[in-house]
Amino acid sequence: MKNRKVLIVEYKTDSTGNLDGELKALRYNVKKTSFKLEELGDVAKEYAPHIMIVDMSVHADKNIIAKASKAQFELSIPVIYFTEAINSRTLYQTMKTDHYGYIYTPYDESTLQTTIELALHKHKNDVSVRESEFKYKELFNHMTSGVAIYELQDFGSRYALVDINTVAEQLIGRTRDDLLSKPLTMVFLNAVQYGILDTVKRVQTTYKPETMKAHYYEDENFNGWFNNHIYKLPTGEIVHIFHEITEQLEAEKELKAKQKELELLNVELAKTVVEETDKRRKNEQVLFEQSRFLAMGQMISAIEHQWRQPLSALGINIEDLEDAYITGDLDSDYIHDLTKDSMVLIKTISKTMEDLNSFFRTSQTEEIFSIPEMLSEVYGLILSRLFNSDISFHIVYTKDDSTTEAHDKEVLNFIKKIRDFQAEGVPAEFKQVIINILNNAIDAILEKKSSSTEHIQGHISLEIDKRENDINIYIRDNGIGITHDAIGKIFEPYYTTKESGSGIGLYMSKTIIEQNMKGKLNSSPLPNGAIFTINLPLTPKKN
Repeated sequence: MKNRKVLIVEYKTDSTGNLDGELKALRYNVKKTSFKLEELGDVAKEYAPHIMIVDMSVHADKNIIAKASKAQFELSIPVIYFTEAINSRTLYQTMKTDHYGYIYTPYDESTLQTTIELALHKHKNDVSVRESEFKYKELFNHMTSGVAIYELQDFGSRYALVDINTVAEQLIGRTRDDLLSKPLTMVFLNAVQYGILDTVKRVQTTYKPETMKAHYYEDENFNGWFNNHIYKLPTGEIVHIFHEITEQLEAEKELKAKQKELELLNVELAKTVVEETDKRRKNEQVLFEQSRFLAMGQMISAIEHQWRQPLSALGINIEDLEDAYITGDLDSDYIHDLTKDSMVLIKTISKTMEDLNSFFRTSQTEEIFSIPEMLSEVYGLILSRLFNSDISFHIVYTKDDSTTEAHDKEVLNFIKKIRDFQAEGVPAEFKQVIINILNNAIDAILEKKSSSTEHIQGHISLEIDKRENDINIYIRDNGIGITHDAIGKIFEPYYTTKESGSGIGLYMSKTIIEQNMKGKLNSSPLPNGAIFTINLPLTPKKN
């Protein structure tokens, strides 16, 4: 009882006797006021009692009953009436309020305390019930499905509507007031024809919930497709939940139609992709062959220089043979030396022919090949062009943080010593990529030389950085370089900065490295030249 506040409202001063003293003895906090006071509600709000005792000792006062009832509602507190002997008029007036009992005089301490505590307990339960009802109504009326609740009435002859939520009103097109107490067949006018009434009767009998999925319903008030769920409450009422799915079904129908269209479109698209892919492959094959022919022209030009020296030496040997015959110097030693020297020259020419034949081998079969071996063959083919163009060549090999290098004539022997890594692809294609890049580097250096009045020493370096699973090949030159405008275009087909260029060499090189060999080919300008970077996955050697 401690800390519980009691507000006593007296008809006149001390009309309740020692009620306040007895309540204080029971450890209640007590305040007394007169109901002649105009602002009873304000006093009650300020004091905030847990319970209010209103004096009805003489007669019932409509005003005080009204004020007490208002305070009870606004402050949510219970009201008990105090009286010596209640008369019919007082009883009638107080019964119209939601009061929580009477305190009759004389009374004892036990009765007084019991009356107050029962009132407080009952009021607490009433508040809890009201809150539950409020939550139920809020939940009920905010459901996205329509809900109708029926009760079996008139000795089981009809199902009457006892509650309906807001969504159900909207779906049916009628108000709650219009529908309450109406039989099921007046809520759903065609409940019999569409099987709703029979389903309700079965659920009433079996207690087993039933669901009517994608069920069409129509009457003069509304129509549409609904999912229906009907079940029976423990208290006997039948709950009918119906959710409109007309838009959902229409959307699903439209979606299926779109999916069908998409399937047909995908078939046509797949056909187009196959045709375009085939067309692209044919175009790329044409470009590849054009690139090979261009490279062949460059190689033949290089071989022209490479063969000139041994052919010239062979011519001198033949002329010297005639002179030796005339002068009588033609003996066995002379013949032996001449033959030996001539065979060396012939083997040099033959080796060049073999390298050329290997480079332009037409096989397109993928295989595992040695990268250093391919680099060696390419270097053998361009060596003469490098020499005739006054361009030095430098190779660097890095493995496990260890670096070795070689220059010019030492390069071929150096490459033979590092044949310990391999890749997968078409060897001729890989060689074509390297020769394309090296020929472009030579052309860039020659263009720079021709545009300068000073002597420029051309230089090309090929750096190999071997790692555990892949390899980077860097080809640098000190030629005219690449402009920032051109850097994003040089790998596009038919783009060229040369007057006589075709614009397919670098395009095919990138296609070979990235599509065929699953690597990367990029280029960047340098302060004095350009750099091309090839990254390739390595193929492990078989044990």
